[in-house]
Amino acid sequence: MSEPNVETIKRAYAALNSGDIPTVLGFCDPEVEFDNSNAVFDASVYHGRKGVREFFSEQAGMWESQRWELEEVIPVGNDQVLVPHRIVSVGRDGVETIARNTNVYTLEEGKATRIKSYQTRADALEAVGLTE
Repeated sequence: MSEPNVETIKRAYAALNSGDIPTVLGFCDPEVEFDNSNAVFDASVYHGRKGVREFFSEQAGMWESQRWELEEVIPVGNDQVLVPHRIVSVGRDGVETIARNTNVYTLEEGKATRIKSYQTRADALEAVGLTE
C-alpha cells in the first residue's frame, strides 16, 4: 500500500507545480483536513476541498509564484507519507524566498484525508514515531 501512496503524492506535487489545483483537489478526500497551524505566516486549519482551495487561493494572492520541491518522499506504515520539501516563493517585488517544512499525509484509498504541516523534519518524524 505504501508505494501507491508515494506515487500519489508525487503526482499531486507535479500537479501543484504545474498550477493544476483542480487535480490537486482530486487527490484529496472531500472531507480532508489540512492542519497548517504550525506555520509562521498563515497558521490555520483548513477543512474539506473548499478549505484546501482557500489555502492555495491565499498563497496565490501573496506570491507571484511558488514551487514545491520534494526533498524526500518517505512511506510510513500503510497509510502515511512524510514529505520534507522546499517552498520556493517569488514575491510581487521579484524577491525569492525559500522555506522548508515537512508535511505528513494520511491517505485512504488513494486520497489524502489529513495533511499536517511541521516546521522541521525532526518534528514530523517524531509525530509519526520515527527518528532521524
